[in-house]
Amino acid sequence: MIDLRYPTAGAGMALLTAVFTPFDADGGLDLDPVAKQADALQAWGSPAAYIGGTAGEGAALTTDERMALAERWLEVADGRLDVIVHVGHASLGESRRLAGHAERIGARAISAVAPYFHRPGSIGALVDACAAIADAAPTLPFTYYHIPSVTGVNLKASEVLIAARERIPTFAGVKFADNDMVDLQRCLQLAGDSGSEVFVGVAKLILAAWQWGARVAIGSVYNFAGPLFGRLIDHAVRGDLDEARRLQVLAQQVIDTAAAPAGELAGFKALGSVYGVDCGPVRAPLSSVDPEQLAALRAEVTRLGFGAG
Repeated sequence: MIDLRYPTAGAGMALLTAVFTPFDADGGLDLDPVAKQADALQAWGSPAAYIGGTAGEGAALTTDERMALAERWLEVADGRLDVIVHVGHASLGESRRLAGHAERIGARAISAVAPYFHRPGSIGALVDACAAIADAAPTLPFTYYHIPSVTGVNLKASEVLIAARERIPTFAGVKFADNDMVDLQRCLQLAGDSGSEVFVGVAKLILAAWQWGARVAIGSVYNFAGPLFGRLIDHAVRGDLDEARRLQVLAQQVIDTAAAPAGELAGFKALGSVYGVDCGPVRAPLSSVDPEQLAALRAEVTRLGFGAG
């Protein structure tokens, strides 16, 4: 295994950001905002950008676009941020191309969802697919991105972790984006025993995951609410669990509010244009939040207390 752990002060939590991909008004790739995105992450203390994943609409990008995006992120990160490149694809061949490219340009690590059209039907088949991707970038840490609600691959992440750490020399852990709390607990236990890492990918579970021993998370909500989650964890570390719980409830309310008009990704990207970096609309076939809906979103999250210190 290759280590991909992120040191934290005391018992804190490193918050890695699953960044948005910027598009222009017509849905074309727009790389100009990437420098501002990197500056924003550095400003509030996110140590890494996770690019081309769900929040980054990687499945809606061509392979050439994904490579151009990765190259731009490596250029602007310039050693001040890690860049973790999501290389998952319906085609293993394209995943391997993306993985090899990520290694050549100097990415910190690669990550991949399971193939999501013709899906692996067993742990063995899934780990074989992951091994094929990891082998295309043999010097980079590899993490499996577990998000069954999107891929339709409903295999336990904990079982993947057990098999992958034996099969894949560069296996570094699991990005866990599922609501199965028992499986998450099992992953955390296994990771602690093996030196691999669990990257918690469900923001609504952050406080619970921290209490179970998680020390790193990856999420798209950190594009505009990273400082809120940072305060949440700070209060938890200091033992002020009442305030940590209050902030977790606020975060959940903001997430639910953002998702209401056009879905979570569109809502997050819209709020990011106000409280973070404007990355334009989501790409078709997704629907973007319109100006009237955004005004209502801003009013509601303000009423909830978001952005108030």
